[in-house]
Amino acid sequence: MYQKAIVTFIDILGFGDFVKNSDAYHVNMVLDAVEKSTSPLILGEEVEKDDNPEVISFSDSVVRIRNIETERNKKHPIGLLFQELLSLVHAQGDLIDFNIIIRGGVSIGDIYISGGRVFGPGLIQAYELESKYALYPRIIIDPRLIQEHKTDKLLKAKWHSVEDELEIMGRLLRQGDDGMWFIDYVAALEGELDEHEMYPIFLRRHREVILAGAQKHSQLNAILRKFVWMANYHNHIISNLDDDACESYDLDKDDYIITSKELPALQYLRP
Repeated sequence: MYQKAIVTFIDILGFGDFVKNSDAYHVNMVLDAVEKSTSPLILGEEVEKDDNPEVISFSDSVVRIRNIETERNKKHPIGLLFQELLSLVHAQGDLIDFNIIIRGGVSIGDIYISGGRVFGPGLIQAYELESKYALYPRIIIDPRLIQEHKTDKLLKAKWHSVEDELEIMGRLLRQGDDGMWFIDYVAALEGELDEHEMYPIFLRRHREVILAGAQKHSQLNAILRKFVWMANYHNHIISNLDDDACESYDLDKDDYIITSKELPALQYLRP
């Protein structure tokens, strides 16, 4: 029997080349990191087991399924869409520590899951979002999911109005130039990391991962284009950091910006 669920499809970028150039031990290390980072997160006392997603991993892909029609969610909806978005913020941030970059799509629809078998329109939609529309290292949100959130009480917290919850979710999302909304993990992590000094450490690590990946490609190609997008995204976050926040972090923006000298494909029409 189908169940209506929030479905996230995640893919590890560059996994094919990594497998070709690594042994089984290191491949397993990467997959272990992805499985751990994308597994259910307990994000508050109000979250119980039934609210967490089921997670299925295969090769370089992960599927997360949050059934929104459980008896518990019908009686006491806690905002499962927000919970999923916040989990993905942490997953993307955690994986940067392992030099792992992911791309994905989050949708809603009917899905069947039992005994390791999973299929359904919801999965197909999430997969197509990731493979056809995400394009860059980002997790995009199905516009239909955002629309359904405005009318389906099973997607939002019982104690929030639609307007309140959209505002809260807006802090985790960013709209791309193509109109697609995606997980704004770099900005969102500023308020999510447990220790104040961890955010500059994360930003520096994010910068290093982008440069390390980009410097493997001397000419513009499909892979380098993804790192250029990441560099632009990274630079946008750094450039817009509040001056008071920078002072509290003892952070000089110039030390964190990725320059065109470091990444020649990243060109701006200014000196």
